[in-house]
Amino acid sequence: MKLNLNKGFSLLEVAIALLILSTSVIAIFQVISSTTISTYELEDRYLAREVGTNRVALMNTIDIPKGTGSRDGKVLMAGIEWEWKEEISKGPAINVYEYSILVKKSSSSNYIYEARGYLVKK
Repeated sequence: MKLNLNKGFSLLEVAIALLILSTSVIAIFQVISSTTISTYELEDRYLAREVGTNRVALMNTIDIPKGTGSRDGKVLMAGIEWEWKEEISKGPAINVYEYSILVKKSSSSNYIYEARGYLVKK
């Protein structure tokens, strides 16, 4: 009677299993990290849109522009300092002005959000 002493995995089988496992772990880590980065970018875009929307509301109520030109400022929202820049120009009709509002983080050089529209002055 012959005894079978090959009870276990060969070195090649272990190496292939480790290769498959490490590839899977790397793929899962990349998915998690890209999801995290996307979440932060979406939060920044949302907050920048809120800053822009607030500027539009203020332009229509309290902080009405006096004519064409540009203005800029800073505002604190969600613990982050944001910079906004408004460009106001003549619109297609009398008493109609076109505006463009750009919003970015104070620490960033790129604008995240832009709002465009028309404002009617009475």
